[in-house]
Amino acid sequence: MKAEENPYVPKSATVVAVKNESLETKTLRIRLYNWKAEFQPGQFVQLLLPGVGEAPFCIASSPSDQKHMDLTIIRRGLVTIASHYMRPGDVVGIRGPFGRPFPVSRIVGKDLLIVGTGIGIAALRSLILFLVEHREDYGELNLLYGARFPEDLVYRDEMKYWAEKMNLKVTLSKASPEWGGLRGRVTDHLDGVVKGKGQVAILCGSPLVMRSISGELLERGLKADQIFVSLERHMKCGIGKCARCLIPGGWHVCKDGPVFSLDEISLEAIGD
Repeated sequence: MKAEENPYVPKSATVVAVKNESLETKTLRIRLYNWKAEFQPGQFVQLLLPGVGEAPFCIASSPSDQKHMDLTIIRRGLVTIASHYMRPGDVVGIRGPFGRPFPVSRIVGKDLLIVGTGIGIAALRSLILFLVEHREDYGELNLLYGARFPEDLVYRDEMKYWAEKMNLKVTLSKASPEWGGLRGRVTDHLDGVVKGKGQVAILCGSPLVMRSISGELLERGLKADQIFVSLERHMKCGIGKCARCLIPGGWHVCKDGPVFSLDEISLEAIGD
């Protein structure tokens, strides 16, 4: 976002595609007119639906596409439910991008562990696409993705390609008998993907899961400044004015995050 722009004024955009990801999740592809989507992985926007309201969503598309934005949305509230009725041609408003992104330049050459659970994978997709596009700039890539049921999995049609570029593990905590993949929580499958010193971990999911994984990674030898979490669930107004995203330490998640390293916040702040 340019300094001279008014952060309260949304920019116009149009829905050009709607993709069903799971029973409760859809991805809206939004086309931007007369402005570019200049953002970094981990940042978010405020999506305005005329006559309904607005809500923050992490950008789920690649930063290399500056004409579109993908927003993956699970049905949970007034705005999210209304977004599932959007159709190609509908006009929406966009404020942003906002927030501190993942430190992609600081982790060049590092081995990476990415852990996403539930809809948290949506906040990681932009980073995953970025890493795939710049695969030669990074070391070993491990992606651990956990959900409850098979029907909860999103981006299923992309996973085969992801698996060609990185070590991908998908696990279900409540798998059906027909499920042929890994079973259990993501914490059950850290062996083999946690390398310890020199590795960087990036997490997004439910607060309790992120706190649990972060604690175990610390026990396995990663330092606090090697572990990054996205607290995207805390985001509210987008610019740190309403203070509803305030977390222990005096951080405004909208403005100072949503990405934090563990040397900045405590495990308690993650699971709050």
